[in-house]
Amino acid sequence: MQKLCSILLMLLFCFPLWAQDTQTVAERNAAQGFNDTIDRLAPDFVLVSLCVADPTDQSQDYLGITGHAFLRLQCPTFGLDYCFSYESEKIKGQLLDYLTGKLKMGMFAIPTEEYVEDYRVWKRAVHEYRINMPPESEQRLWEQMDNHMLAEQDLQMDLIKFGCTNTLLRYVERALLPDTISYNWPEKFYTKSAMEIAEEHLYDYPWTTLGLRLTTSDELKRLRSPKQKVIFPNDLLEVWSLATINGEPMLTYIDDLVKAEPVVTKRPWFTPQVCCILLLILIACGILIPLLRKYVISK
Repeated sequence: MQKLCSILLMLLFCFPLWAQDTQTVAERNAAQGFNDTIDRLAPDFVLVSLCVADPTDQSQDYLGITGHAFLRLQCPTFGLDYCFSYESEKIKGQLLDYLTGKLKMGMFAIPTEEYVEDYRVWKRAVHEYRINMPPESEQRLWEQMDNHMLAEQDLQMDLIKFGCTNTLLRYVERALLPDTISYNWPEKFYTKSAMEIAEEHLYDYPWTTLGLRLTTSDELKRLRSPKQKVIFPNDLLEVWSLATINGEPMLTYIDDLVKAEPVVTKRPWFTPQVCCILLLILIACGILIPLLRKYVISK
């Protein structure tokens, strides 16, 4: 049923958008086989939003400790309202399967009210920002997201290649062509490596940072341009909040889809560094105690 709806959406939005300025709405629609006077190039025919969920505690959703980003696409005329999001199997309790590449992920389109219900249960805020795109780009983006949803529902989990953040940046840029986003990059995207940026976001999770270094450090080293380093939801929000499209601000804050207080996390005292110090102390004791015993006996 979901695939059928997506195919219908593609048929609805996928039509040539050139050579239409001189046509009336009725003429344009008739040329595309639509027997109505609905203006499909109206600014509010399709609405596109970036939605950013707050970070959460690892006990609730391990993959959500740095937040989550997804798109909300609406067509009020036809009563369509969907969240497009990359979703994956849980890592918690399946760490070995994750490390051996057995876990799956995919792109899904879920009615907005249904999708955000989990965030209400988790008491996890979700903030909505309108992406100010030309009408043609909005429709191309919807078609593009439908294509990803139809083709990418059984992927091997790859949080770098199919991360919720870097994919949205690429998809929106692609839909905007030939228009482009004018960026005003924060300094850290020039001066810090992707690993250093990751460590900032994972400060309260030192063991996760260690795991990231052991498993994905080589992949992160290959992310060198500022755009490639946008891999965390709040970074995308920061970058797009400073960006413009055709001289206009790219994002406009709308409201919170889910209202909740931020989750407070605390860095544990038992970090990898503390663990190393304790191990060194134990090793030193293991060496010194026998030497002291020999010294005492010799006396």
